[in-house]
Amino acid sequence: MMFNLPKECNVNKFIPKKTFYEKVNISKVIQQEFIDKVEKIIWKYKISEENINVSKTENVEEIEIFELVLKEKYEGKNIIKVITKEISYPILFFIKFNEEFQYAIKYKDNIYFSEWNNNIKFNFVDFNLEKVYENIVKAITNIGDNIENIQEELNKKQKLIKIQNEINKLENQIKKEQQFNRKVELNKRLLELKNKTEELKDE
Repeated sequence: MMFNLPKECNVNKFIPKKTFYEKVNISKVIQQEFIDKVEKIIWKYKISEENINVSKTENVEEIEIFELVLKEKYEGKNIIKVITKEISYPILFFIKFNEEFQYAIKYKDNIYFSEWNNNIKFNFVDFNLEKVYENIVKAITNIGDNIENIQEELNKKQKLIKIQNEINKLENQIKKEQQFNRKVELNKRLLELKNKTEELKDE
């Protein structure tokens, strides 16, 4: 894990899992998820005004980087939701399973993951820490640096993913469909979805 941060940012503090899963408001299912699927949690770095000379804002006073080591490869969305609920600062997660890795971050009310084993170069230098946080979100979600309205762009990406899933499902249906009239209906719907995809991309 290479973030090219100043040594002043180093924390390297082990956080016991029970810090999170022994909370009374967490379900037994999620408690068991912590026990069965998380090997360890390490607070690796703290990025703040004091150690990287980038101004804090009212919304983002500092940014943490946690290393989340898994016992098995899976999307630990529930784990991340619990951790981010307990810690008020934005957290960049470096998720590791054996030699594989991915990144995750919470933005607004959603958790976003990078592809597995995608080496991302994060930019931790900007006008302020809020911009740094937005840079991290853009890098993980693979949206352009020139995008101003991040939430709007993320919403559009989610819509495109949903439509593409519908397209894939329809294409499989069309391949299996024997009735001609039904096949025509499905193709009509498929064309509508493909047109919708192009419209969204052009917005």
